[in-house]
Amino acid sequence: MDKIIRLNKKYTVELTIVDFESEHQGDRKNNITKQDMKIGIKNRFDKGHEIFFGYKHNNELIGYATLKPFFPGYNHCEMYWLAVKKKYQKQGIGTKLIKYIENYANKQGFRKIYLYTGKDMKDTRSFYEKRGYNLVNEFPDYYGYKSGNKTAVLYCKKL
Repeated sequence: MDKIIRLNKKYTVELTIVDFESEHQGDRKNNITKQDMKIGIKNRFDKGHEIFFGYKHNNELIGYATLKPFFPGYNHCEMYWLAVKKKYQKQGIGTKLIKYIENYANKQGFRKIYLYTGKDMKDTRSFYEKRGYNLVNEFPDYYGYKSGNKTAVLYCKKL
């Protein structure tokens, strides 16, 4: 049975596996290891700025998305992270997670939702655009990588 649940720090290892198996376009190019991902997720929980939601399929966490309930502007928020294991991609799971986040944000009274992604991530950008997100701006050297994708693009959707 498939369901979306709220996640807490006890899911750190499972979230690390999702991130690692999602084969995010920038991770391999920038030599980000599984251990780096685990440390990053722990740090994100410790900061407490994100609400984590996970997609479970037959009791396996196969994807997740996070929401930061603040973003500059009146009642704006940010979808901070979206990852789905590679073998489950292109099956509508990312879309279900986005819709869940958007509905959650809307119920919380947010008017707009923003997200950043890499400029050179054409498939990812197309994915968001097909779901109603509009390009707002570009930010050169946004990512602190030594090489590869350094430019971020900001998208927005009215809820």
